[in-house]
Amino acid sequence: MMATSSLTIAARTDQVRVARMVACAAARRIGLTDDAVEEVRLAVGEAVGRAVTRHAGALLDEPVTMRMTDSESGLVIEVEDRSGDSAQEDSALAMAVIRGLVGDARLQDRPDGTQVLHMSWAG
Repeated sequence: MMATSSLTIAARTDQVRVARMVACAAARRIGLTDDAVEEVRLAVGEAVGRAVTRHAGALLDEPVTMRMTDSESGLVIEVEDRSGDSAQEDSALAMAVIRGLVGDARLQDRPDGTQVLHMSWAG
């Protein structure tokens, strides 16, 4: 059975910790190894921190959304930011860290200016 949960947080650095805790709980619930849970924690911290930074760079007061979908095959986490083209893309280090932690990490730009970072872990 597949289940999807969403977390919407204020685009503030103090909220990154909340996102990490929720993502780790989802990873543990589906039975990921301790090492994989740690990778989820680190990757989500970088991804949500990146989204918060992009919002700040675009002077947005909009929330950041994280969606988690779990199933027997694994865990997918998507982090959305709405900073659009106006956000400076100086998050190359964050993306390098994320790609080092997550075998399947990719960015998707939507026409409405939303950028979605998809990350997945096999269960």
